[in-house]
Amino acid sequence: MPEPTLHAYSSERRGPLNIPPSSPFYEEATYWNANWGTPPGASEATTIDDMATTAIAVGTGKLLSKASYHDMTAPNLLGFGYKDPSCVPSCFTQIPAYNYGIGVVRTGNWLIQNPLVGGYSASEAYLPSQKLTVAVVATFLPGAFDPTTGNYPNASDTVWRLIARYLAPQDAPALPNG
Repeated sequence: MPEPTLHAYSSERRGPLNIPPSSPFYEEATYWNANWGTPPGASEATTIDDMATTAIAVGTGKLLSKASYHDMTAPNLLGFGYKDPSCVPSCFTQIPAYNYGIGVVRTGNWLIQNPLVGGYSASEAYLPSQKLTVAVVATFLPGAFDPTTGNYPNASDTVWRLIARYLAPQDAPALPNG
């Protein structure tokens, strides 16, 4: 990654490495290869400005035909799926507050992408009706990680939603868990 680099730290390998909750565990994750969990080329190192530019391009369908944009953003999966304890929190019935398009998440009238991996939390959101863009990145201190599993919340998702609720109260996205 080019400098200056926002460094990230993580405890997410605590569970797989069987590190007991009583032992401190917090490691540098800045240069981890995030491609292990995504298709080749799907992970990127970027700036906050480029994140906002990407949100606009994705949210407007700038690089797509009208039909492809519709397919990507339409609420076709509403009501699909079910809550499965083996893949919490990822498996759930698709609802208006959070449902998948193709490569984007729909939350109300917002189109978002909100990855969480390797100690980084990044969210970009676009509200087509107002041509409004929000981009947020967060990293974490040791206290953010569950002491048993190493799991952690997607803080950037909460922050962009709070910003969006302020900027577009008539299209306020739901807050996580409520």
